[in-house]
Amino acid sequence: MLETIREYALERLRNSGAWQEAHDRHAAYFAGLATAAESELGGEGQLAWLSRLETEAGNLSAALSWLMDQDRLDEAIAFMWRTWRFWLLRGHLDDVTRHAETFLARGGEMAPHERAMALSGTGFTLISDGDQDKGRSAFEQSLPLFREAGDPLGGALAAAGLGHVLGAQNDPKRGGELLEYAMSLLREADTGELTAEERVYHLLDVALADNFLGQIELGNAKLDRAAELFAAGLDAARSTADRFTVLVSLYDLALSSQARGDLDGAAELLREGLPLAGEAGDEPSAAYYLEALATIARLRDDSERAARLLAAADAQLQTSGSGWLHAYVPRAPHDRTILAELRSRLGDAAYEQAAADGRSLAGARAIEYGLEDAQPGQERRKTAA
Repeated sequence: MLETIREYALERLRNSGAWQEAHDRHAAYFAGLATAAESELGGEGQLAWLSRLETEAGNLSAALSWLMDQDRLDEAIAFMWRTWRFWLLRGHLDDVTRHAETFLARGGEMAPHERAMALSGTGFTLISDGDQDKGRSAFEQSLPLFREAGDPLGGALAAAGLGHVLGAQNDPKRGGELLEYAMSLLREADTGELTAEERVYHLLDVALADNFLGQIELGNAKLDRAAELFAAGLDAARSTADRFTVLVSLYDLALSSQARGDLDGAAELLREGLPLAGEAGDEPSAAYYLEALATIARLRDDSERAARLLAAADAQLQTSGSGWLHAYVPRAPHDRTILAELRSRLGDAAYEQAAADGRSLAGARAIEYGLEDAQPGQERRKTAA
């Protein structure tokens, strides 16, 4: 009934001659809300603002679509930059991904710096959505534009994104070179005269560059160097209270701890990040943390707990979608080979029961189970009851 009334009201508005004015005022209001949210989303007010924007998700999407439909591309890209943490952390990636092709096709209509920002933002949107090739192209196009505009912070972020994609596409040499270039740009930008917003942006760049370079070093078995970079990235991320970079950094540092044989340290880092994802309403990221905890359980020969955690993670991803974290970190093993190994260890009946128990856990209950510091033979058996 409400939808019918809404459609009727929209039709009356369209016929009244006030359609353009109403949409312009609507877009202006929510663009103002996005401006107010920008600094809060990267700091202590992140949770409160994520919740506030969630209540207006439909309006934010409608305002962004209106700006795009009206060819107000500069305003649209500013809108997206100010709210990108919301779209990613709250699982609304589809709302911005559908505009990516427009930015790529029509960015030539924008001034060079705005085009650079649009391309870089589109690059991160595309890799979050799993399209590394188009994301790579967007980053490659943005870099010379940032240089032309004299924006080392923007250039560093684009270089970090491109270096990450190249590393993920089995070109770690060039990827590492671009990440080192990103770090040189960050040193150039760190003049001590940055505004508060620029300082947050700088720390975001530092955290991502450190983590992406650390992932390449981890892949090269340089475990100590990787851990050093991940720790530096985590320090930068914690300086902004930004869950986006904190979740990347904790996950990466846990991987390096695991690789060095420190399973307790890895589990502790994962148990720190898991509730952060839950508090932000970021269910896909929570699921990836559950997968990583399942690896710890498997390495501790706690196959029942590993099977439960993997089943809980899979059920959560089936419900909430793939999210963004998988595009920024090396995902923990979760494939059929791992499941077959667990089935072999437990036997068919015990494995099926553990998997069923895991699938019954959802949301807060799955996080609660993941936070248990279970050791082999000491697990508190948790069922659907």
